[in-house]
Amino acid sequence: MTFASNNTSPWTQPESSHPQTGLRVFNSLTWSTVPFVPREGNYVSWYACGPTVYDAAHIGHARNYVTFDTIRRIMEDYFNYDVNLVMNVTDIDDKIIVRARHKHLVGEYKSQIASLDAKTLQDVETAFYNFVSAKLGEAITNDAGWRLYVDKVGDGKNAEMVAADEKFTTKFEAAQATFEAIVAARLSMAEGNASKEAAEALVVASEDVLAPWLDAQFAATVKDHSIFRDLAAHWEKDFFEDMDSMQVRRPNIITRVSEFVPEIIAFVQRIIDNGYAYECDGSVFFDVDAFDGKNGHFYAKLKPTAKGNQALLAEGEGVLSDDKFNRRNKYDFALWKKSKAGEPEWPSPWGVGRPGWHIECSVMASEILGEHIDLHTGGIDLNFPHHDNEVAQSEACFDNHQWVNYFMHAGHLLIEGMKMSKSLKNFITIKDALKLYSVRQLRLLFVLAPWNESLDFKMQAMPDIIKIESSFDNFFANVSALLRDYREHQYESDGKRRFLAPEMELLDALKETKALVHAALMDSFNTPAAMRALRGIIGRTNVYLQRGRANIDPQILEMAALYVTKIVRALGLGNDSSPSAIGWGASPNSAAAGSEHPVDRESVLRPVASVLSDFRDAVRELALSGGDKRALLGLCDRVRDVDLLDLGIVLDDHGDGSALIKFGDPEKLRRERAARQAEEDARQAQKEAAARATEARRQERLARGKLSPMDMFRTAEMAVLYSAWDDNGLPTKDPMGEDLPKSKLKKLAKEQSAQAKLHDEYLKSLLQA
Repeated sequence: MTFASNNTSPWTQPESSHPQTGLRVFNSLTWSTVPFVPREGNYVSWYACGPTVYDAAHIGHARNYVTFDTIRRIMEDYFNYDVNLVMNVTDIDDKIIVRARHKHLVGEYKSQIASLDAKTLQDVETAFYNFVSAKLGEAITNDAGWRLYVDKVGDGKNAEMVAADEKFTTKFEAAQATFEAIVAARLSMAEGNASKEAAEALVVASEDVLAPWLDAQFAATVKDHSIFRDLAAHWEKDFFEDMDSMQVRRPNIITRVSEFVPEIIAFVQRIIDNGYAYECDGSVFFDVDAFDGKNGHFYAKLKPTAKGNQALLAEGEGVLSDDKFNRRNKYDFALWKKSKAGEPEWPSPWGVGRPGWHIECSVMASEILGEHIDLHTGGIDLNFPHHDNEVAQSEACFDNHQWVNYFMHAGHLLIEGMKMSKSLKNFITIKDALKLYSVRQLRLLFVLAPWNESLDFKMQAMPDIIKIESSFDNFFANVSALLRDYREHQYESDGKRRFLAPEMELLDALKETKALVHAALMDSFNTPAAMRALRGIIGRTNVYLQRGRANIDPQILEMAALYVTKIVRALGLGNDSSPSAIGWGASPNSAAAGSEHPVDRESVLRPVASVLSDFRDAVRELALSGGDKRALLGLCDRVRDVDLLDLGIVLDDHGDGSALIKFGDPEKLRRERAARQAEEDARQAQKEAAARATEARRQERLARGKLSPMDMFRTAEMAVLYSAWDDNGLPTKDPMGEDLPKSKLKKLAKEQSAQAKLHDEYLKSLLQA
């Protein structure tokens, strides 16, 4: 088959009579930055490829969805676009079908086991041999065969094997776990333990190996659609819980494939009627040859260099697809798949079947947003074949030439420089990541990297992210405390002008920052540059704060802090809160975030009252007992560093003898205190180790200094080297009675002088003892 030559497929810049923001975006259709012009004024129609729900969401998903959540927030909250975001949930897919069937069949098998018997053991052994043959390519029939294979490949991380199959390690470990379970089951039976629990332990340990064996025999018996739907519903719920945890705004409209099957059938029929698809053995395929280069159409607009990449095309067709169909050429892809036994099915003009993967998104996007869409987003891994096939199907259906005006793809996420994979043991779920880092820290990691470039997630880089977060924390806390102090004391004017050169300089810096941030966000959402500008104004403000409370103007501080607050919230780093509030914003779960739950005054005040009461008791006891000033200061330090800090209250001592009151997240403050204590402990330990080393060297010197310089060359060991000594014990002749050379005498005299110093040090230590 010959493809049309379109390494640079045509793209038409949208036009509009409405005023534009000037925003430019990196468009995957042109691989360049172009003006962003919505079709209908300020309204943006946006379709986002959502999850295929069959497993837990991982940190790579977080990068994708947080990235486009950040861009959406900028468009809505900064540029004031009216965004209508539609996102699909793929709940009909080969992966879901296989996972659901496996789970169901293993569950059914387990429910029928009453005890550990020979049949159960034989079933698992048979499944094991079949798995090793099919998945690892090694034909074995006994334990010895497996052990020989293990000797050959080692721990399953054989470089040659992994290079040939990136999932090799996972498959090997599943087989090894099953083999070990088989050996344990045999031992259990030999010891007379044939309990149901022992049988279930065997099945659970071998599930990854047993499931394909059961599926090969009983897949056709799985006919209940709820089996597939229940699995998808479970993981859909889990996905949105993760998105909520990551503070990703929900789409305006969520669509599910299972809810659009009639519309998919009609869409496919329209493509057939337009001459771009054909029926074959109960399935329907897109005719790439009839489409590409014909009637102004082009195939693979997003990644023309991938045309004909059979590996990518096969992956896009799904694990349950085969080449038994009489498709016209191997590059044609399925719009409608004839269902095999054990797969969900719906009636259609071509027989019972189910939608192909690519057609699902074309239909759901077009049904809600129409025949022309402003923006389509997804991960870079979807550009070919999924998004290219989406474009081809839609333009074939509507017979237009630009179904989507802008495609944006988020870059890959690597883990320590490597592709994330369960085989590589670097698979990190969102829930796992949130056990290590806060939502804001992860979102900071993403926002500090260009959204359309690869991002390497390195644990050693996270301390830098945390330091950046702390710099914003400190800025917000310092400014808020100063403003609170100013308002509480209601300082009156003394008739002197306060807004002088330093304030004007900071005002000019703020103007410059606003221009830099605006330019960055206009430049295809360049969040790293925007963050650099924000950190710059924070640094300038911190320098200004060094003038001291008496010499600062709260007005310029508030202007700077409110602007930084506005931008970090627009970037999704803060929480929704009052527009006049400075900082990240109240937690969405706190009573302060809304008025649904009234604040219990007593519960708020009781912890602080308890601290004050304890402090009063301690001060009173100290006074009555005649305690000294140092003990009193120690109590003050404890209140500041422990008691109040645990409540999220920070007392920042100033040179004028007063303290600035600041507030922060108690848990974060405790972590920072623990980190400071750990650093101090490390410094102290290092200091003590150095002292011990110094003392050890001193003791070694003293031990050597016990020997008098008069006797150092007269020891039994040294006496054989010389035959005469002077009055000071310095050798003068060699064993043969010959005078020692002057150079030798000089060297020995130097050694004796050094020993004299050691001996003097030793004698002084005796006097000091």
